[in-house]
Amino acid sequence: MDTPLSLDTARKLDVGYRLLFEKNPLPMWVYDAQSLRMLAVNEAALAQYGYSKQDFVGLSVLDLHLPDDAAQAQQQLQLACGESVTQKLWRHRLADGEVIDVEVVTEFVEIDGIQARLALVRDLTAQRRAEEAQRELTERLTNTLESITDAFFMVDDDWCFTYVNAQAGKLLRRAPGELLGRNVWQEFPQAVGTIFQIEGERAVREKTVVTYEAVFAPYDEWREVHAYPSERGLAVYFRDVTEKHLAEQRLREEHQTLSAVMDSTTDAIISINVDGEIRMFSPGAERIFGYSGAQMVGQNMALLLPERYRAAHPQQLRSFADSQATSHMMGMGVVKGLHFDGRELDLEGTLSKVKINDAQLLISCLRDVTERAVSQCQLQQSRAQLSELTQRLMTQEKTLVKQLAKTLHDQLGQTLAAIRMSNETMQALQPKKGSSPALQRQQAQLGKLVDQAIRQVRQALLDLRPPLLEDQGLVAALDNELRNRSMTHPQLDFSIDVPCGLESMRWPSEIEYAAFMVAREALENALRHARASAIAVQLSGTATLLQLQLVDNGVGIAAGAVVPTGHLGMFGMHERAQAVGASVTVGAGEDGGTCVSFTWQPESGSNWCPL
Repeated sequence: MDTPLSLDTARKLDVGYRLLFEKNPLPMWVYDAQSLRMLAVNEAALAQYGYSKQDFVGLSVLDLHLPDDAAQAQQQLQLACGESVTQKLWRHRLADGEVIDVEVVTEFVEIDGIQARLALVRDLTAQRRAEEAQRELTERLTNTLESITDAFFMVDDDWCFTYVNAQAGKLLRRAPGELLGRNVWQEFPQAVGTIFQIEGERAVREKTVVTYEAVFAPYDEWREVHAYPSERGLAVYFRDVTEKHLAEQRLREEHQTLSAVMDSTTDAIISINVDGEIRMFSPGAERIFGYSGAQMVGQNMALLLPERYRAAHPQQLRSFADSQATSHMMGMGVVKGLHFDGRELDLEGTLSKVKINDAQLLISCLRDVTERAVSQCQLQQSRAQLSELTQRLMTQEKTLVKQLAKTLHDQLGQTLAAIRMSNETMQALQPKKGSSPALQRQQAQLGKLVDQAIRQVRQALLDLRPPLLEDQGLVAALDNELRNRSMTHPQLDFSIDVPCGLESMRWPSEIEYAAFMVAREALENALRHARASAIAVQLSGTATLLQLQLVDNGVGIAAGAVVPTGHLGMFGMHERAQAVGASVTVGAGEDGGTCVSFTWQPESGSNWCPL
């Protein structure tokens, strides 16, 4: 049986425990297990945390924790009696605000009937910082080794891989992680007995740096190796130098390829010195000019030019040779050449400078575009004919429109007016009483139909023959068009901007007609597709310049957008403009929306005359 302690012994033990608590070099405190309020603290804790004893005892354990850790800390600190609390990653805030990392171990105690916990604290801040510094150093070293272009690996004294960077894994055709801990010679048995093993073992044995180049048999590739011995094994840097050893072979292949290209290309490649003497005449040049290479080597390149260009040719070559330019286009994009049979050729070409064995040579690359030039000439003629046809069609359109408008006004319009008058007369002569209600309804319906037909004829006249255009000009016609549109679309804001003094300006009738029709088509497109709330027309120009813009604030259109197939309205605008020597552009407005621009200005010195 245990012998009970005497009162004196118990007191001594109590004093001893108190001294052990107060003088312990590690921070310690006692706190209420329920309220977490501090009950006692030792000197080491006061020194560590920077509080006075009075201030510290007034704290809650949670006051030492950061706000982010408070919830987790409270859960851990209020464990049931008998359970130890250990947490290696608590963060505590000192009295001066500094944050430290601590490990806290608590044990349940009972003091004067109060359930409490005794906490023992170990400061891990320095250890954590050292570990973090070590991790950062390791990470920097790893990043450096992973970022270098050289392959790198390390082996220990047993020739087992201890580190392999990504580039080494790439050149060794193995994942770096798969090689760690494995023996070099077992993983690559083809290298056993080769210079790789011989030189590697010599570096370790003699503690000397070795450098060599050799073919790595497993992959038949050249390697440049630098091996550095260390106390723990060998560090090896290596790189793939296969290209360097294959350079001569590659140069030979490139020379053969260049020869094949020159033999197969349809372009003429001619090498000359600064005096124009031909040094090389490619097969393509033979095909274009009709001379053989044997005939032309040693001849002057002027032989390939028409007679009228030969006198200036030497000076042109000398000027280019003395310039700072390394290449330039020959002529103004197309130059003339002379075939063996006397035919003149259209050529596109560039002239370049090269140096071979300190001698300057000029390389002329020429392409025969004679057939293309003929095709372009024919295309221009076709376009001119098309433009002339368009102008004629527009003239016929105006004549036909005038005739149709005259017929509608003078004949159909008068006929409808007469029908309306007859109907009104019949209604007036009809007796008020005794007339058939059905007849009255039919007469009223007839009157409505006649009125509708008259309105439709008037609208057709407006569409066919722009009012005011011939008599008062473009400005008045555009203003009238916008007014009419504002009545049918009252929700939109229409405006026209004409500089002062331009209201009475007149341009050739064909120009005004084309500009008006383009504006009308653009206006119709905006009303149908733009979903705009405002449409503005801007007019500017002189007697020999007309600029018209129609801008809306709708959904917009990309600048230079391709006209979709079947979009005859936009296509028609371009055709109308081109027929009178004008242009139409469609793009985005300054503040969004779409801007359609019509510009007419005869070229300086041209004999443009409207049909």
